[in-house]
Amino acid sequence: MTSTNSQLGQWLFNPFRFIAGGHALLLGLGILLASGVIGWLGKTHFDGVIDVHSGLEAPLWCFLVEGLINWICMAVPLFFFGLIVSSSSFRIIDVLGTQALARWPYLITALVMLPDANRRFSEYIMSKLTPAAQTPAISYADLAIFAFALMVAVFMAVWMVALMYRAYCLSCNIKGTKAIITFILSLIGAEVLSRFAIIRLIT
Repeated sequence: MTSTNSQLGQWLFNPFRFIAGGHALLLGLGILLASGVIGWLGKTHFDGVIDVHSGLEAPLWCFLVEGLINWICMAVPLFFFGLIVSSSSFRIIDVLGTQALARWPYLITALVMLPDANRRFSEYIMSKLTPAAQTPAISYADLAIFAFALMVAVFMAVWMVALMYRAYCLSCNIKGTKAIITFILSLIGAEVLSRFAIIRLIT
């Protein structure tokens, strides 16, 4: 039982020990596309490396491209930082593949954001910020569903960042202070770059 639990924990929190390279890339891209389709159904945008917003209608391709932009904006800086600070050689396909796979928690986020209650509550909040807007009616059930979705989304964001860090350390063979500092710099830069790219895409 202990061995089974340990292996399950590895799959959940460090799957890159079992799958990497081309297999991780294919699986990760599949997850990105699935997240985009589900996001489109629920009007949930992943409009930044770790950002999630709901309510804005857009064509399907926009939701799909958002996921790809977020992935590339994170993977590329990590690859170049890896070239600088890693003392060993590594493959770019491992970086790309593991970073794509690391985004799988946002598939769960897309699913919990599907109910219309999330959209209604988001519209309610926006109406409160805009005095001239008409305030939509919401129920306690809408509030409960939105609160649950928000908690799940926050947890999934933390989980995803942890996975991206583990993927970076393993694929580039980096650890310690160098790994932490370069990962944080990459995350901040990728968040800014992805937001800018997606805003330009939408407008």
